[in-house]
Amino acid sequence: MQALVIGDLHFEDKPRGLMKAQAAAVKQICVDRCGDSNQLIFLGDLMMHRNPRPSVLLALKELLDDIVNMGYEIHILRGNHDSVTKADDGVTALSLFESKNIHVYTQYHEDHKNKWVFIPHYEDEQRIKEYLHSAPKGYTVFGHFGYYGVLNSAGDADFNLSISDFKNPTILGHIHKAGRNGNVSVLGTPYTTNFGEEGKDCFYGIVSEGNEEQI
Repeated sequence: MQALVIGDLHFEDKPRGLMKAQAAAVKQICVDRCGDSNQLIFLGDLMMHRNPRPSVLLALKELLDDIVNMGYEIHILRGNHDSVTKADDGVTALSLFESKNIHVYTQYHEDHKNKWVFIPHYEDEQRIKEYLHSAPKGYTVFGHFGYYGVLNSAGDADFNLSISDFKNPTILGHIHKAGRNGNVSVLGTPYTTNFGEEGKDCFYGIVSEGNEEQI
């Protein structure tokens, strides 16, 4: 069975109608892949703001409940926009959604059943590097951070990790433009999240049994 992988959502309730359109886009992707996939991985930054408005949390809960009702088990990685502060303590409003079928990874986590590793966003780059090097061989890594040579959504180069630090096949959120480099696949966003992204190609990912990936 395949796993569906979706990048940064940046749910935002302004301007009017935006969040409804975002939810509809994500739901349509899940409908299209339903039957092929029973696992769904969100790569972080489900929310635009660190301290989201109640309307955003309610809309996210409704979306996640609808996806679970389609038969998906959901895995959510904590992104930098999802973190309450920059303290690397893992505190996030996403923890409100944890349930039997929704797993929120606020800290480094190894899923031995699926041979997956989840590395959420950390301000401490050395910590990420250590986690990348400790990931078991043969596992696929899902992360929310960048590396040297790519720019974040604000156009900044905020990570200096070398591509040689990535020993395992890795799929990253945080970077909004899709691409590949060595073992790293950057998934990008499932839709444009700001005017600067207008017209860019948008993708989601599929991870098959044996952890073969397709963007």
